[in-house]
Amino acid sequence: MSYTERAPTITYTLIAGFAVFLLFKIAQWVRGTLRPKAFPPGPPIIPGLGNLLDVPLHKPYLQFHKWSKEYGDAVGIKAGTGNLVILNTPALVYELFDKRGATCSDRPDSYVISKHVAYGPEEKQIAILQYDDYYKRWRKALQYILASGGVKRVLPLLEAEACSLTHKLLHGGDKNYVEHLQYWAFAVPLVITVGERLKDMPPEYMEDFFHAQEEILKLAIPGVAPPVDIFPILKYVPEFCCSWKSHARLVRQLIVGDANKFLSGGLKQFKQIQEDPSSVRFQSLLAKIMLDQADGESKQKNFSTTELGFAGQGMVAAAVDTTAATLKNLLVTFAAYPDILAKAQEEVDRVGNGTPPTSDSLGQLTYLRACISEILRWRPTTPSAFPHVLTRDESVGGYVYPKGTMLIANAWTIHRNEEEYDRPDEFIPERFIDNPFGMRNVPDVKDASRRVLYAFGSGRRQCPGELFAYTTISLTLSKLLWAYDILPPPGGVDISVETGFQDGLVTQPINPKVLFRLRDEKREGAVVDDLRRSEAISKEILGDS
Repeated sequence: MSYTERAPTITYTLIAGFAVFLLFKIAQWVRGTLRPKAFPPGPPIIPGLGNLLDVPLHKPYLQFHKWSKEYGDAVGIKAGTGNLVILNTPALVYELFDKRGATCSDRPDSYVISKHVAYGPEEKQIAILQYDDYYKRWRKALQYILASGGVKRVLPLLEAEACSLTHKLLHGGDKNYVEHLQYWAFAVPLVITVGERLKDMPPEYMEDFFHAQEEILKLAIPGVAPPVDIFPILKYVPEFCCSWKSHARLVRQLIVGDANKFLSGGLKQFKQIQEDPSSVRFQSLLAKIMLDQADGESKQKNFSTTELGFAGQGMVAAAVDTTAATLKNLLVTFAAYPDILAKAQEEVDRVGNGTPPTSDSLGQLTYLRACISEILRWRPTTPSAFPHVLTRDESVGGYVYPKGTMLIANAWTIHRNEEEYDRPDEFIPERFIDNPFGMRNVPDVKDASRRVLYAFGSGRRQCPGELFAYTTISLTLSKLLWAYDILPPPGGVDISVETGFQDGLVTQPINPKVLFRLRDEKREGAVVDDLRRSEAISKEILGDS
């Protein structure tokens, strides 16, 4: 038989073979969207999609909360072929994240980030780091500024930035209050990470950083980000058909630029200290690591310069959005509840004794701290926290959690358990005065498995910056409340979670606008003096001329 005679047969065979292969892949995909055996209960699936149509793109934690009432402590979701379990009780979170932390502490991989944005072997993004040696080394290094001794070390720098924000709001500064707040939220982690004051940087330094943050969010927010992790076939779509690949390349350029700038700042202070050790009293995080490595004092594997630059960028980025969002949430809430604002102001007035509170007064601000705890319970910036991933099969309570399952500690639901919290949907700071856990007097309130709050995560991936965040926000808020009344703008403020708060990686007000009015004329001079005092101390610590 000649080739021309065999050609149709070969063609039909190839087509048939491809069709069989395609059918096999489709069947494999459909089977993967079905519930695994003994998987936790959840909403019915659609073969081929799982629960993709059930999980809303906007405020999914509200739907998770509804499901918790219908399906119980653990809700199993099929995200395409992926497995997702929502953990709705402290006991389950403790069992998996703490007791079984060795197998429940990885992060889900992001194809777009790891293959198109930060794909170099030393370009590590903190948010999606796996629980490996590098992560452990970096977390240990963070104790220098985030442990109790570290926070005490950076207090004068935190106070200088708090005074700066308070001063900027004088004389109508509240017209640009959101910009001032963003400046503060960036300036604080910047100075402790690289040893540079934002006020000494050109305007584009901050502009470039927030531009990069805006662009990377487009690759991370559900509904905006490309769903490559759910539909892997999208990896192979050519760039001219999908804009996300060119956008990822832009994001990479922006992040690498920021990483290099932060590295440069750390290197600058490192060299300054090497030349004259007495010129600087505070060593930034990056400079401290470089000095330890240069002196041979580091007992662990050294970080490369690329790793330090990316770690610095990740450290600052992780702190900025959550810190700014928490303060915005508090300010709009104070504007909505003048009686609570008055109680907090009475406390800072009493502690300040005629002058703005200082870092030495923080331990006396119990009501203010209760307000911060309550906002983190009532309007947590990360209602569903960040997911963990199982590295092996686990069985809990008769259910099987397969390897690769994503686990979410549902802080929103945990903080709204009506059996544990009195009127959980209301903002009541006093609950944390009456009980350190903010709960009813239940017998197991001091159980080791119970955390006060779940807004900072749990287990081995718990945010190491909880003390730092409380301290930064307490110090700044105490100065703002001492100086100003916080008033709603014309039309009021919207504190409804459904209509007043936006979506995204962090929860914050859609319209954070509030008005700052000086409480009396005498306070203006005190605000100016407070800034002058704190700036003098800051210059001495950083060795500024």
